[in-house]
Amino acid sequence: MQKFHLTGNFPRPEPLIEVTRQLDRGRASESEVQGHLDHSVNELLELQMSNKLDILVDGQLNWQDLFRPFIDLLAGLKPGTLTRWFDNNTFYRRPIVVDRIKRAEMPLTKYYRHDLIPEGRGKAIMPGPYTFAKLSENAAYSSFADLVDDLAHSLASISRELTSSGYRFLQLNEPSLCTATIEELEIARRGFDILAKSSPRIMLQTYFGSVSHIKDKLVDFPVDCIGVDLYANDLSIFENGSVTTDISCGCIDGRNSLVEPVDRTVELVTKMIDAVAPHQVYVGPNCDLEFLPYVVAAKKVQLLGAVRRSLNRE
Repeated sequence: MQKFHLTGNFPRPEPLIEVTRQLDRGRASESEVQGHLDHSVNELLELQMSNKLDILVDGQLNWQDLFRPFIDLLAGLKPGTLTRWFDNNTFYRRPIVVDRIKRAEMPLTKYYRHDLIPEGRGKAIMPGPYTFAKLSENAAYSSFADLVDDLAHSLASISRELTSSGYRFLQLNEPSLCTATIEELEIARRGFDILAKSSPRIMLQTYFGSVSHIKDKLVDFPVDCIGVDLYANDLSIFENGSVTTDISCGCIDGRNSLVEPVDRTVELVTKMIDAVAPHQVYVGPNCDLEFLPYVVAAKKVQLLGAVRRSLNRE
């Protein structure tokens, strides 16, 4: 049986956006924003559960970008300039590495809502150490490998805390791996060696690029599942029985407002199951849904539910 999940940030609903704006203008309180945030997270969890998703995320609804929480959670970083997030019309604050990176004292509860997620079903999402290092401005380390190493150790520390809080899945986002050199892939793999025992199950999520040229290297990473963007790859990369790990099938387009037909998505997932058997297939979007309007993103979650019902004849 396939497992269904979301793979990243969810768009914020309009009431949460509006109260956040009012806070910036001094017209709302922190407690009002927190109340809206709690309601929005619970609403997203209910949407996932009503569509029978197996693994649940809190949507990272108060994350300004993938790296911003970790500027708080890790010492040695400060926010830099706004930078385009790959080829999307969104931006992130480029982290600046100003000192040796280590876990800071700030608690995780601001950014991870394990208290709202049913026990044993939560997935925590973090930037992978390679993408984190690659997209940062390094003003402290003489060696890129050392930067990746320290980021991996610090992220592993956070991962162990999250595991203790009840999370059973850790997703590490590594879009930059799609353009990594062979030497950089080895550096990235060593980072995952450090992270390997920090969580019960680790998912390495790639997106925005092809992995056909690095697939043979990726399968050597010590992870339980590799996420593949099927809008940047095709099923031919799984030919010849080369898959040695579970695969997350990115078959829902997180950057297109058109909702995919159920029958075509079922057909794609079925082909994926055949291609990677006997390994587990996880079914979800190819990337974050935050690029879409909230209503469209919700319809994509409902699509996942419809695909599940069709495959499992529920």
